[in-house]
Amino acid sequence: MKKISSFILLLLPALAILHACNGQGGHALKGAIEGAANLQVLLEQAHFDRSSVALSRSTCDASGNFEIKLEKPFEAGLYRLSIGAKKMFFILDGTENTVEVKGDLKTIDRLDVQVTGSPTFTCYADIIGGLLKNQVKSVDEARMVVGKGCNPLMKAFLTTQVLGQNAGAFMDDFRTAAANLNTAMPGSKYATDFSKMVSDIEKQSSQQYADETIQVGMPAPDISLPGPDGKVHSLSSLKGKVVLLDFWASWCGPCRKANPHVVETYNKYKSKGFDVFSVSLDRPDGKEKWIQAIKQDGLIWDNHVSDLKWWDSAPAATYGVRAIPKTFLIGKDGKIVAINPRMNLEEELLKVL
Repeated sequence: MKKISSFILLLLPALAILHACNGQGGHALKGAIEGAANLQVLLEQAHFDRSSVALSRSTCDASGNFEIKLEKPFEAGLYRLSIGAKKMFFILDGTENTVEVKGDLKTIDRLDVQVTGSPTFTCYADIIGGLLKNQVKSVDEARMVVGKGCNPLMKAFLTTQVLGQNAGAFMDDFRTAAANLNTAMPGSKYATDFSKMVSDIEKQSSQQYADETIQVGMPAPDISLPGPDGKVHSLSSLKGKVVLLDFWASWCGPCRKANPHVVETYNKYKSKGFDVFSVSLDRPDGKEKWIQAIKQDGLIWDNHVSDLKWWDSAPAATYGVRAIPKTFLIGKDGKIVAINPRMNLEEELLKVL
């Protein structure tokens, strides 16, 4: 099953260079980058369809200073600056003349830079810096981040970055971003490409839902498997509680990254009838790693089970799990109320708790 998140995450890898031009003009990007001595510099204008246009190249001097001069004024758009192997995305509003960037090569990809000459660039760098320091933990927080965008293009780009990993659950947000971008930049490649991307996500989301083995409203099939100590735990024993059925594994990086939010939600609502039932897809020789991961991640609830059969896990087959993390929120009556609630877990939980 093709994951929606894979579509969004393709926005940020290396973009194809379609055209290059060099020249002298009154518009320039200057930089003073520590650790970038003698490295090649490339400025590109990037687009939502993963294409890009090479604008100009330069070379840092022995102190890491460079200047890229352009024949034409900056356009409102997304840009990518490559210095050696490091890459930095940013946004301009088209009013800029000379933009200056100072920073360290080690951290420019995190937008840890000082910018002059572009309030829009500064705005975007501040938002990304805040995101990297404070992980978004709820839908409301995510929408607040998007709302900080200084123009519709920035808000559209932030929508892909903040909500893109579970895009199908946030179609209204993507539609709103597309409508606002079309109003602000009618007929532009940005507006057209973003609208097409939203349409593609909608189609993919609909197909994915149609392919789901388990759907909202269905009774949750029971799971009875041993825990780390050999004691058998059954999902059906938790009927009467709201339960997050969580398929994960110790070897799954995204699962481990998602665990702190699950722990936080469990601690917040366990006294109100919320519980977690964790099914591990660890390998046959992975029992010790499974136990260690439970301890390391602070997964303090009782119900941890696994048949240690990796992708041949029987519960995974029953629930149609083809990628992890995969979660199902189960209501007090034992029926599925939400599929893959992640960032919006608390929002979904409060509907039925």
